[in-house]
Amino acid sequence: MRVMIASVMHESNSFAGNFVPFSHFERRGVLHGAAIPPAYAGTRTEMAAFITAGAEQGWDIVPALVARGTPSGPIDAAGFARIIELLAAATRAALPVDGVLLALHGAFSSEAEDDGDGAFAATVRAIVGDGVPISITLDPHGNVSDRLAASVNAISAYRTHPHTDHFEAGQRAAKTLARALRGEIRPVVHLARAPLLRGFDACRTTPADGPMQRAMARARALEAADSGIVEISVQAGYSSADVFQAGASVAVTGDGHDPRFAAAAAEMVRLGWDERHRETVKMLTAAEAFAEAMAVPAGRGPVVIADFGDAPNAGGHGDTTALLALILAVKPTNTLVAAVADPAAVRAAQGAGVGGEISIALGGHVAPSQGGGPIDVVARVVSLADGIYVHEGPYTTGVTGDLGASALLDCGGVLVIVTTLARSIFDLAQVRIFGIQPEDFDLIAIKVMDAFRAGFAPIMRTAICCETGGTTSRFHVTLAFNKLRRPIWPLDPDDVVARHAGYLP
Repeated sequence: MRVMIASVMHESNSFAGNFVPFSHFERRGVLHGAAIPPAYAGTRTEMAAFITAGAEQGWDIVPALVARGTPSGPIDAAGFARIIELLAAATRAALPVDGVLLALHGAFSSEAEDDGDGAFAATVRAIVGDGVPISITLDPHGNVSDRLAASVNAISAYRTHPHTDHFEAGQRAAKTLARALRGEIRPVVHLARAPLLRGFDACRTTPADGPMQRAMARARALEAADSGIVEISVQAGYSSADVFQAGASVAVTGDGHDPRFAAAAAEMVRLGWDERHRETVKMLTAAEAFAEAMAVPAGRGPVVIADFGDAPNAGGHGDTTALLALILAVKPTNTLVAAVADPAAVRAAQGAGVGGEISIALGGHVAPSQGGGPIDVVARVVSLADGIYVHEGPYTTGVTGDLGASALLDCGGVLVIVTTLARSIFDLAQVRIFGIQPEDFDLIAIKVMDAFRAGFAPIMRTAICCETGGTTSRFHVTLAFNKLRRPIWPLDPDDVVARHAGYLP
C-alpha cells in the first residue's frame, strides 16, 4: 500500500491586524519529500506517528509536503495560492496512492479563503479521487467546516490541552486508515456544529472533572457501546477567527452512512451547550492577577501569571505592556517576564553587548491601544541568544523552535526576555537558553494560554490567569465579527441562541 503523508498548519487570528506572507511559513521550514522523515525522527508529532505506523503496517510511505506557520494573522492571498500549488503538485507527484494521512490544524484562513483546511482537503481529494481514504488529525481548537468533513473519511483531534498527544492522534488516524485499507470499514465523517463560539471549557483537560474531560468520557462511552462508531472527535473551536464555521463542533467517524452517527454528534454538541457557562479558569484583570500573585505565600518554585489576552500561541502580537508596567512599577524581587516581542530592543541589546546598558522604549509598538504602549526603560544586557531551542517538555517533544535573535535584559532588577519573533513561552528550554533556570524564580509572567501548563506544572507553585486586552482577548463582545454565523453564544442572548438551535420551543 502506498500512503501519502502531508501537513499544512496555521492558526489564523482574524483580529491580529495583518496578513502574513508565504515567508512566514518558510521561516519555520517548508519541507518536501525525502527531507520530511529526518526532520521528525524522534519527535512526538503526528508526522512521526504517520511514519512509525507506515513501518508497522508495511506501507510505502510517500512524504509529500510540510508547511507550518506559527499562529498569527491570516496568510495573504499570494501565500495561500502558493501553498495550494505546492500541495497539489506534491499530491500529483505521489500518485498512485492507496491512502492519505494529513495533519491539519482546523483554523487556517487567508485573505482569499476563510476555510483553508477545507480547501486543502478538497484539493487532495480532487487529485486522489473519491475511492482513496483520507484520514486527518486536527487541533481541538479547530473550526471544522462542512467542506472539510465532506472531503475526508476520518477525523482524529488531539484529546489533551495542553496538547501533549500529537503522536497518539496520529496513531489513531493511521489505525483508522489501516482498517479502511483492509476493507474492514468504510469510514464517513458526520459533523455537528454547536451554537458556541467556544465550547467545552476551551478544551482544557487539566481539570480532572471539567467539561472537556466529561465530554471525553461520554465520547469513549459512545464508542464502546457502538462498534460502528470508529472515533468521536471533539473540537472546542478557535474563537479568534471571524469565519462562518468558527466554534465548537463534534465529528463522529462512523462505518458508513447511518442516522445514529449524526445523532451521536448532535448529543455531544448539546453536552457542550449545556455546560457553556462552566469554565474552570478564573480570568482576572492584569491588576487583579498581579495583586493575587503578590499575596501568594512564600514557597518553592515560581508563581506563574499567564496573560491570555496577548498570547502568541493564539496569534497575539506578544508585545503588550499592561502587565509589564505593573511589574516594573513595583519591581518584585526574583521576577522574570518572558517574553516581549520587540526586534528593536533586541538590536539595541546586540549593539551594546553583554554587560552593556541601553535606554529603550520597550514593547507596545504594534497596537498600543490594545494592552498598553511602549514603556521607557534603562536596562543592562545580561545575555544574548540566537533563540533556537529544542522542546524538552511533553508538548511536541524533540521539535526545534525559534524565538529569533533574543536578549535577556535586567530592567532595574526585573529580568525581561525580549525576542525578535512573537512566541509564547510554554517550554522550560525557551528560558534556559538565556543561561537562567526557570525554577529559580519566585514570579514568572508569560504571554500564553493554557499550553504552558504541560511544561511549567512540575516547577510552578501556582498559576494565575489574566486578560490584558490584546488581540487574543476572551472578551469576545469587544471584537467585531462580520462573517461568523449568528446567533451564537456568548455574543447573543442564551434564549435567542437556544431557540435558533432548536433547544427551546
